[in-house]
Amino acid sequence: MVEIVFALYGTDIAGGTRAVFEVANRLSGRGYNVRIVALGGDHSWFNVKVPVHYVKAPSFIRLAKPLIRIYKLLKYGTASVGVANYFDVDGFARLLGFRADLVRGLAEELNKFRADVAIATFYPSALSVWLSNANKKLYFVQDFPELVREVDGEYGLRFLELTFLLPFHFLANSTYTKNLILSYNKDAKVTVTGVGVDTTTFYPRHTKVVDSRGKPIIMVIIRRARFKGGDIALKALNIVNKEIPIHAILVSEGNAVKQFLKKVKPEFTYTIFKDVDDETIAKLYSSADIFIFTSYKESFGLPPLEAMACGTPVVVTDCGGIRDYAIDGYNALIVPPGNPKAVVDAVLKILRNDKLKEDLIEHGIETAKQWTWDNVVNKFELAINHINV
Repeated sequence: MVEIVFALYGTDIAGGTRAVFEVANRLSGRGYNVRIVALGGDHSWFNVKVPVHYVKAPSFIRLAKPLIRIYKLLKYGTASVGVANYFDVDGFARLLGFRADLVRGLAEELNKFRADVAIATFYPSALSVWLSNANKKLYFVQDFPELVREVDGEYGLRFLELTFLLPFHFLANSTYTKNLILSYNKDAKVTVTGVGVDTTTFYPRHTKVVDSRGKPIIMVIIRRARFKGGDIALKALNIVNKEIPIHAILVSEGNAVKQFLKKVKPEFTYTIFKDVDDETIAKLYSSADIFIFTSYKESFGLPPLEAMACGTPVVVTDCGGIRDYAIDGYNALIVPPGNPKAVVDAVLKILRNDKLKEDLIEHGIETAKQWTWDNVVNKFELAINHINV
């Protein structure tokens, strides 16, 4: 039986993490022995069916938990620490003014399993996989410069560029990501895997989660990262509300939406949902008359495709990876990033044109059905079994 290990930096809720979990589950279902190794996080938000191993922190970190708790409270607004792991090593190191060597810790943990195939999933994990003793080393790329710069600054960007120069066989989640890799390494071997939608969860529902009192419902997901364009979405909602009174569904990552609402005072009524599970977010998509997605850049951008699967018209910025599935005027309205007025015009166009709305819904559902996780896993399986690296 082929032994496969995915190297994850963290397991907290994120689109890239979801993709890894989906692929790992399905590879396991096809008879592979799959496990996940991570530096830290909490995977309880997803039904992971394969073993998840966390790199254990040195014993002295337990003594530093009070300091780590303060650090997390100041940086993230949460004081939760839980079981000490390598994230806590880094957190403690930053308190003391330096950075921990997370590459080595992850590589040494990977070596315990002597996998046939090791798959990097985030640029900091790429070196760990390259230094591991796995027979075959793959790199599933979902990263892009805007994300990396926000997470780790210019140092992170140089780190990312270095990982693209390593002689991996790359698995790119989109054509945009493939072209990004090739822009740094024109000789790179790259397979585009795409990303999938679980249509057993994301499908049109016929219940409304919120009572909008007759107002159209606009849904947006608000994340902390600046490149997600949360402020653009809220500014657009304020302008739309002046033309047609609306009610907004604001799905928040932690307290992110409250931070944005301090900067952009809402003139519309709204309901906030915080850190929701897949079943709930599918119902929210179905409750909305329009879903707007305002990122400046995404390597794929899964939420608009999920919204399509749920029968919700989509307004999406031209942010990179969405071009693999979004077609302007056919299954979505595509607008320039960073332009609230363009978002407003597209939203009003849908609200005032029932035929357009119906066409976007029909074509969106058709599109989403083509993006299955089985197709994604087929690409992974091809790389695992037939590509020599």
